[in-house]
Amino acid sequence: MEPMEKASLDSQLGNAPCTVEDTEEMFWLRESDDFQSRVALGNALAGQYRFRDAIAAYRSALRIRDDDWTVYSRLAGSYLTIRCFPEARACYTRALELGAAPRSIAFPMGVWHYLKGEYSAAAERFAACLPCGDELAIAVIYWHTLSRYHTGGEAELLSAYRQEMDVGHHTAYRLAVSVFCGNVPWEDAAAKAEQDPNDLNAVITLYGICGYLRTVGQPEESRVLLHRLLARSSCWPCISYLAAWNDIHSGEMV
Repeated sequence: MEPMEKASLDSQLGNAPCTVEDTEEMFWLRESDDFQSRVALGNALAGQYRFRDAIAAYRSALRIRDDDWTVYSRLAGSYLTIRCFPEARACYTRALELGAAPRSIAFPMGVWHYLKGEYSAAAERFAACLPCGDELAIAVIYWHTLSRYHTGGEAELLSAYRQEMDVGHHTAYRLAVSVFCGNVPWEDAAAKAEQDPNDLNAVITLYGICGYLRTVGQPEESRVLLHRLLARSSCWPCISYLAAWNDIHSGEMV
């Protein structure tokens, strides 16, 4: 089975044409005009990284029924991925109004603030996710620490890290946090990440190391790794890739 074709970053954040076509499933979903089919279409389009089209599908679902907070949360995520910040925030707010648990919105709002360069607010949002299971906690510690690195504040959540945490598939976050804690030399972690055939894992670990290196006074090494991870563009919608892209385009790292 061939891997599904995915839309490029330039087609979603830039002006490049999107060449990805609908699957047969999407064709039939477009033929249906009920709420669940519209939501399913949005999910399928987001799975192809066609976030602009996913937004249109989710909005069409909400024109049928606008009382489901999960759809607003998915719509917000699509808006956030393509950097439509006001729209994303409005949708997260609406999700809360419709009954979403504040803690379930805390992490994506932390990402919202981080990508906006509002690092103190981001740290507060990430911290609000705790207590939680280890799989989410390791991501929270990673992003909270990177937020603190930007502000120069104390990365107090690092004390919550334990080597025996059951992080599930979030091993890339754990490797980066191990560097933050001084348990693994950054050179060893970077080498392991660069040898990893999984682009998502590599990008997560390398972006964490970039933040660490910038904080310990090694900006050139950080810059080199940042450009290397950006070459792993197959996972561009992941938060770490978007943050790295943001750093380059905001002038923080060139």
